[in-house]
Amino acid sequence: MKTPVCLVSIDYAPSLGGVAIAVGRLVRSLIANGADVHVVVPVFHGGPSEPQRTIENGVTVHRISMDVTTGLQSSSFNFLQYVRALDREVNFALFHSFFLITAYACTLLAGKRPVIVSIRGGDLLTEHHPAIRSSAIFSLQKASWITSVNQVQLDVARKFVNLDGRSSVLRNGIAAVPESMRWSLATCERGVVGTNGEFRRVKDIPLLIRAYAKVDRQHRRKLRLGGRFAEAIEEKWSRTLMRELAIEDEVEITGQRPHDAVIASLPKLHVYVQNSAFEGLPNALLEAAACGVPLVATAVGGMTEILHDEEDALLVPHGDPRALGRAIERVLSDEDLALRLSRGALTVAAELSLEREQREWLELYERLT
Repeated sequence: MKTPVCLVSIDYAPSLGGVAIAVGRLVRSLIANGADVHVVVPVFHGGPSEPQRTIENGVTVHRISMDVTTGLQSSSFNFLQYVRALDREVNFALFHSFFLITAYACTLLAGKRPVIVSIRGGDLLTEHHPAIRSSAIFSLQKASWITSVNQVQLDVARKFVNLDGRSSVLRNGIAAVPESMRWSLATCERGVVGTNGEFRRVKDIPLLIRAYAKVDRQHRRKLRLGGRFAEAIEEKWSRTLMRELAIEDEVEITGQRPHDAVIASLPKLHVYVQNSAFEGLPNALLEAAACGVPLVATAVGGMTEILHDEEDALLVPHGDPRALGRAIERVLSDEDLALRLSRGALTVAAELSLEREQREWLELYERLT
């Protein structure tokens, strides 16, 4: 008999966001090991719609409208009622919330059954509205086990609840890239600086624009923004900066692309930059590392726990465009440095293998059930 699992996530495929990609990896692993997985996804928008239940690659996916125009409390109650009815139908053996703010329904309904709460990047308690914070603390108190992609977020959670004996850092994994598809100085596009993702405010694209403009013109060629802006106001401000700094003609914004196309584009970059204000452990950075692209990153969040300055990346303080620009220029102008960082990035990616991530998740599930 297959173990029935309720996995609640803030995001899921076909989205290419970091949470959706990480949940997809976990779900595939669980299915391959005999679990009956139901993924429940709250869908935030301005109008009502009926819940949707579909079968996608052997997984039952439930997309539930969260019509916040009727109020957060009302929409949350409707979401809870749906999960309650689903549990009566399936009788789940384990609940797993793959984002702290979706954990309340799991911890409220589980009773004595195990609940895993996974804190993700951008999911710090301090970022939430007080009403959401209270339910988040309740969820952390009731959870059987709490995971995070970095130690920073567990340390923040410890300020609110006791995590002794029921928490662990479980980092994202990344697939190895064949050697023929990896970065090299001979095949990359010299002078091309890039980053990938969904450009929310925390990604701080304006900082990258300012930093790029400070790179000496003889070394820079193009700034490639591989993704789309999540907010119109952030895109407007970024484009205003490009005009003011006279680099509009050097900036390429690709928009959202298929994941395979994103991976294939990485080795063409001369340097990959992750200059966020905060990060859990970004999949985009790990994908660049797996391709061996030289890395420049801000010294924030989980990136400081896996990267070592001057060995596998150049780390700079967040909010300093001059320091970020100098780091980018160093990679563009120093072949020996670029090659050293490339080798270091591959080492980091090898240590964060998919096999390790899968093994740690399965061991946790087996221990709790």
